[in-house]
Amino acid sequence: MKTITKLRILYPVWTVISIFSLLYAPTLASESTLFKVGQLGQIVVQVFQIVIALLLYKLFMEIDKEQSSLIVVFGLLGVPFSMMAIIMPEAMHLAEVFWGLWLIPIGTLVIKSGMFPKWIGYLLYVGSLGYLGATVSYFLIGYVPSFVDYFTMGELVWVIWITFVGAKEIQN
Repeated sequence: MKTITKLRILYPVWTVISIFSLLYAPTLASESTLFKVGQLGQIVVQVFQIVIALLLYKLFMEIDKEQSSLIVVFGLLGVPFSMMAIIMPEAMHLAEVFWGLWLIPIGTLVIKSGMFPKWIGYLLYVGSLGYLGATVSYFLIGYVPSFVDYFTMGELVWVIWITFVGAKEIQN
């Protein structure tokens, strides 16, 4: 199965589980079963994170091996902090640093590759600022202003594009 096909399957599943486990399940703290399902979802999301980071490396390694390697490094470095956030929610802000950083090489490779519209790469840069801004806000002022979350929508556009459009073949 082609790398892009695997990403088209995994990315939307990863996104749905992530949204459920990060946004919906924590609000159900009084419903312990659903809360535990949300925590399990966070673990599943991190396994997907590892696989997706490796698939993105494979997709982009012919374009720029160094940038592709950074996707894997930043993608994997966020995993332990995300896992730690299951029992210590503040650790999520540390994971956001790596979520933001991994969008930079993805954006760079989207722009360089010709497989995707360049504007998606620029939206990924904006998404990076959203995650990094959330971390900075949290540590400087003690909370994340709600508007900061809108910056991360660039990543959602990327996931939607991968899922429904895929990638153009590179012409040699």
